[in-house]
Amino acid sequence: MKIGYVSTNYSMGCKADATFRLKNLTEEKVIETASSNLNCLKRILKWNVSNDILFFRISSNTVPFASHPMNTANWREELRGLLKEVGSFIRDHYLRISMHPGQFTVINSEKREVVEASVRELEYHADLLDLMGVEGVIQIHVGSGSGGKERGLARFVRGFSLLPERVARRIAVENDDRIYTLRDCLVLNRELGIPVIFDNLHHQVNSSGEGLSEAFSLARETWRGTPMTDYSSQEPGEEAGVHASTLDEDDFRRYVQEISRVGDADIMLEIRDKERSALKAVQVLRSMKVGKSRT
Repeated sequence: MKIGYVSTNYSMGCKADATFRLKNLTEEKVIETASSNLNCLKRILKWNVSNDILFFRISSNTVPFASHPMNTANWREELRGLLKEVGSFIRDHYLRISMHPGQFTVINSEKREVVEASVRELEYHADLLDLMGVEGVIQIHVGSGSGGKERGLARFVRGFSLLPERVARRIAVENDDRIYTLRDCLVLNRELGIPVIFDNLHHQVNSSGEGLSEAFSLARETWRGTPMTDYSSQEPGEEAGVHASTLDEDDFRRYVQEISRVGDADIMLEIRDKERSALKAVQVLRSMKVGKSRT
């Protein structure tokens, strides 16, 4: 099992997800900010490797406003060398990479302009990974539930058909905490062949009644290789579905024990203190002797 965390490392003194306001957008600002983000990303990945953290979710803000119509910067060419450097490091150290576009990426929206913008955003994510020369999953939610789940799922299938093959092959769908359960995502797996990322906290607050082992097993069967799973515990005192501030080691250990009965998975921590919890999780796996090496 590889442990990962999301986008930011608070220990590094740099940001790999810096952005700016749209009104300040210039070609120079895009390239300058993206270059800084990528240089910080290199530092984060090196730190991760030194601490046996071998899974990372790269920020969608790596190239700010990359898919926005106002962005005319030729970032694909300008950043080609830097992207290649990052990709080489990822490959050389057998790191697993994912990306997760933001809440406005909704390919099953009823609004044509939202779907078109979502396709452009997903193309940007795929281009970034392609220029790095790395495999990487782009995880998304099903999206809008307008008109009911059946119509929403049908719109997702239509929206998915608009994606170029280089994008579609990277897509995985995740169960959410409000509308679409794991069972709903499995419908899309059967229809489109896309893998399902199991999110334990979302399942805890929005499920079809499956226990943890059964739910993980159903999701795991949708993957050809090692599956990805998102993990967090509930933040005490907050409304249902709020991610924990820091790793609950006992809860994490129970989670690993439960899913390990089914099989391996690489675990993305969606916990607010990022790398601090990832360090703790690596130690938990070592104590359980279920961690994964860099080969």
